[in-house]
Amino acid sequence: MRSAIRSHRGHYYLWLWGFVWILTSIVCWYDPTRFWPATALSGAGIIATFIIASVQGSQVRSQIDKRFVSVCVATLVFGYGVWPIVLGPPHSYKSAFGLGIVVWMQLYVIAGIWFDNYLLWVGIAVTALTLAALLFFPDLFWGFTLLCGATLVATGYYIRYCWR
Repeated sequence: MRSAIRSHRGHYYLWLWGFVWILTSIVCWYDPTRFWPATALSGAGIIATFIIASVQGSQVRSQIDKRFVSVCVATLVFGYGVWPIVLGPPHSYKSAFGLGIVVWMQLYVIAGIWFDNYLLWVGIAVTALTLAALLFFPDLFWGFTLLCGATLVATGYYIRYCWR
């Protein structure tokens, strides 16, 4: 039972999105005005996410928590729809990318509170790295985003191979 639970703890998602994040950061580092490759990478990540969910859903059956999904949808609507209207659009590619990171990390924090603590700490750590890069080290922003993606990959590794 422990191995079944450990193999479905979300490490595939962390690995997938960590690598998507790293590749997106590399693309944006070289030319932040070319957002289409980053969009394509995110689209491929979404497709891969559904494939992973489908495969894992056939192995371990569980109900979808509709309240959690509703909270996620509300967070995304506010993060990408309401707040930019209220506060104004991001003033640079870095701040737009940072906004996206912070919105998604808010979902990690919510999932950590709702389900499992490691997602809470990943969300907090990556948000702190992102805000530090935006506020204190803007010249190193893309390097920090690489570190954020590496944080997801390393957490997935820890969950899969070191967590008992």
